[in-house]
Amino acid sequence: MARLGQNILGLIEVPKYFIKTKFLYKSSEDILKNLDQIQFDGNKDISFAVIIPMFNERANAANCVSSLDMYLRKLPFLTKIIVVDDASRDDTYSILESLLEKYPRLILKAHKKNAGYGGANVTGINAALERNIDYVLFMDADLTQNVNYISSFIPHMQNGVDYIKATRYSNGGGVSGVPFRRWVVSYIGNLIARKILKLKLTDYTNGFRAAKSELFRNLTFEEKGFPYLIEEVIKVNKIAKSFANVPYILTVRKGGESKFTYSYKIYFKYLRWLFKH
Repeated sequence: MARLGQNILGLIEVPKYFIKTKFLYKSSEDILKNLDQIQFDGNKDISFAVIIPMFNERANAANCVSSLDMYLRKLPFLTKIIVVDDASRDDTYSILESLLEKYPRLILKAHKKNAGYGGANVTGINAALERNIDYVLFMDADLTQNVNYISSFIPHMQNGVDYIKATRYSNGGGVSGVPFRRWVVSYIGNLIARKILKLKLTDYTNGFRAAKSELFRNLTFEEKGFPYLIEEVIKVNKIAKSFANVPYILTVRKGGESKFTYSYKIYFKYLRWLFKH
């Protein structure tokens, strides 16, 4: 019996290894090399704000802002960094506050009470709308999305695309270092979302995306947690006329703790929004 069990495990490991090497773990080198060749020949009058929700990100806050500013200062566009501190219990806010003078494009918003990932997104969007910024681009504070991938979004923004989503599941996208179990859960979830929503998007559950700010002006949102991402795309889809996917390689965070919880309760919330639409 023990030998039979080992043989079964061996059979399982073969497709698992194949998936990892052929579809899962990829190098970002090829995509990043291609980014250097992108020319921003379109509309130079666009503006965009990078929105970063933060909660207990003392390990990443300063590096996140400095990395983004270093990239954005090279661009010929009006850009802002809007960081929303979602009532952090550590010194994330004081770190961010100390950066305001050094980085003039940084805008700091703070919640007195934790409003969740969805609430932080809405606060960032409203700050962009108040400043008449054309596009909002959302990223995570842990820099698991390389700032240079922003270059992939810009030509689409210049062409007036309404909603642009980074993808791990097409056009050469993938992950690097992400645990296999997490990838399987994400892959299956996105497969279900694609079958139900039938939009021209291939990755619904990552937060790396950009959209015209005006799309949000008259929208209201219920979801406070990460399933906000599904609620957002469902509601935006009712008014957006164009979509685009851009590939990226998701990496793992090097500091701090992930705020996403892998649980059946969270999965149910995602499914609730998918079937609610």
